[in-house]
Amino acid sequence: MRLLCVTLGHKPDKTRVWNDNVDFRAPCARCGAPMMRDEKKAWRLFDHEKDGSPGRKLHRHDKAADL
Repeated sequence: MRLLCVTLGHKPDKTRVWNDNVDFRAPCARCGAPMMRDEKKAWRLFDHEKDGSPGRKLHRHDKAADL
């Protein structure tokens, strides 16, 4: 995680947003960490254990472990 993310928080790269059949997702523009837009329409880090779902589509840049 980069210092900017620690200091200012993660920022979704809105030019790389995609829909995985469940939520909108994007990498952090600063550090590349996977993010998702939650039900409150707020962006947060994607938690693999909490948010993982077999209904999610892989993005071409995702690895199977990132679901």
